[in-house]
This record gives sequence, C-alpha cells and structure tokens, in this order.
Amino acid sequence: MFLNLVSLLVGFLCLFLVALMLCSSKPTQKSNGYLIIILFVAGLQRFVNSIEVLGFINTTFSPLKIKMTLAFFIIPFYYLFFKRLIRKKNNLKKEVLHFILPSLFVAFDFIVTDYTISYYWYLIFSSTYFISILALLYELFKLKKLNMLEKRNYKTIRGWAILMVTITFFLVVYSNYFLLSDKNPKINLNTFYSFSSLLWLVALIYIFRNPAIIFGEHYLIKSIQKENQQDILIWSDKPLKEIESKDELLFQSIIETVETIVLNIQKLQNNTSFISITSLNSKTIAKELKLPKSHLDIIFKYYCYYSINEFSNLVKVSYALQLINEGYLNNYTVESLGEKCLFNSRFTFSKNFKKFIGVSVSSYTKEGQNEI
Repeated sequence: MFLNLVSLLVGFLCLFLVALMLCSSKPTQKSNGYLIIILFVAGLQRFVNSIEVLGFINTTFSPLKIKMTLAFFIIPFYYLFFKRLIRKKNNLKKEVLHFILPSLFVAFDFIVTDYTISYYWYLIFSSTYFISILALLYELFKLKKLNMLEKRNYKTIRGWAILMVTITFFLVVYSNYFLLSDKNPKINLNTFYSFSSLLWLVALIYIFRNPAIIFGEHYLIKSIQKENQQDILIWSDKPLKEIESKDELLFQSIIETVETIVLNIQKLQNNTSFISITSLNSKTIAKELKLPKSHLDIIFKYYCYYSINEFSNLVKVSYALQLINEGYLNNYTVESLGEKCLFNSRFTFSKNFKKFIGVSVSSYTKEGQNEI
C-alpha cells in the first residue's frame, strides 16, 4: 500500500514537472525534449498503474501490459537523453534512425497476430544501448575545458547523470528479467513500478533542489546576473598538476608566499578602477605587485585554471558582466562596452564573451530582460 502511494506521488510529480517545463519553455530556451518524454512516460505509467492497483479503476491502460514490444522504444529515448545532456547537440534526422528498428518490431507485433519476438533480440538491443550510455557518462567525467555556465552546472549535471544511469540500469535489468523469465515471473510490473518509484523519488527531489535541470541555460544566466565576477572559478588552493623538475627549485622558494600572491592578484582583478584602465597581463601585474615575472609564471602555471592571456581576457569579460548587470547597454552599444573593457575590437570582445560565459552578449542580455 505504501509503495503504491509513493508510486502515485511520483507519477503525479513527473507529470507536474512535464507541465512546468512545457509552460516555462521559450523559443530561445534550449531544453532536452527527451527528458520531457522520459518524465511523461515514467509519470504516466506509475500514475495509471497506481490508481488501477489502488482500486480507482478496473481497466488496464498500461501500454506495456498490452504490447511488451513497446519496451523497444524506451532505451533509445534514454540514450538520446544522455547524448543531448552530455554532448549538447541536436540532430533530429540522425536521432530518428534510432527508432526504425523498434518501429519494425512493434509493427510486426500489431500486424502479425501469431508473431512472437525473440527476447534475446531485446537483450542485445538494450545492452548495446546501455553500454553506449556508459560511454557517454565517461565522456562527461573526462570533460576539461568548460565555460562559466558549464563549470557552474558541471557538478549538478554529473550527479543528475549518475542518478539517471542508475535508473536506466535497473530499467534494463528488470525489463530483460521480465522478458526472459517464464510466463509467470516472480516480479510483475506493479512491483517494478513500486520499487523503482523510490529511486525516481530521489531523482525528483534532486531536480527540485537543482532548478537548472528544468530551466537549463536560462536559469544559469539568471544566477550569474545576480552575482559578480568574484564568483568566477579562476584560482585553485593547491597545485593543479605535478610540479615539473625544472620548476621545482623556484616553486619551493615561493611556496610560502603563494597564498599571499594569489590574494593580491585577486584584489587586482576585482579592482574596477584599476582594470578599467589597465589590462592585467604579466607585465602590469608584475609591476603592480613588485614581483619577478618568473614568480608570476609559476603562480599561473600551477594555481590558475587559465593561462595569463586567458586570465586577462576573462577579467575583462567579468568587468563587462558587471557593467551589463548595472544597465550599461541600456544607453551604450556592445562595441562601446568592448572598448570600455579594453578589448581591441567588437569581434574580439564577442568571441571572448562567448568563450568564457557560454552564450553571446545578445543572448545574455535578452535573458536578463525576462523573468523565469
């Protein structure tokens, strides 16, 4: 009884999320359509099954109880969900190809009355897709160069991906168990929906705690607009890689002062009166902090996520973010903004803004003009 109520709650929440995502979506807002489909199917299956088991209805509406071959459609949806989540590329023409084989199986099942699919085909089919999903997860864990949006969202997406892989794993294991068992498997669909609902409940709680999963890029831009450039991840509190032998002697000579040097550089990068008239390069930083250039090179090599040139451009972009959030573009052009932030041209400014923030200046400012 308790698990059936949990399943009913999960079904309702999944359908509620689908409605929320559809109502909040905008033409310029990117969304993972496969997540919406997965939530809708998972929610509808559990909701309908629960009200049936709890005695509210007597008729069976669950598609899988009517045609088990429909299970062939489920795994490709999960795979394409992960593909869009991790690679962030949409290609509908290629994605449609994943549904040709499932369509053929289902068509035969509906047309040919005495047709019985070999369940070993499903075992091979689902296992191949799950291995491909694991390969995508590996890609996610190996990602290195991330822009600000991606860095801000990386841990959330990683946790979300792990949760969804776990759900997919149990889905694959159960569906194969059910199909490869005899005609009376010990675990039925109701048992699967009930126990898997506990896992889905964890996933739903995670979604509600991390709105970026629902609202995506739109939500992340809004969060950046509420913060300042001090929140940008630039520095590490420990060496980012092993100290090379050629740098060992110099590194040991400055190791006690690293924290102080980084703190002083941070003060410079957040000093708007200074960065509005001076580009932070190796020469200006060394001069301002009265440091040997060799010391500065070591600091950037082992404690900064960016090269000194990238750091210089990132500080300029951070300053531009601050000006945009203060309403600078209400009275001035993007070209003027680039010049004020000491970029040589609008092209260079736009290129670096997209590189570090993840969206163009126009996309960022458009999001700022609308509420979620």
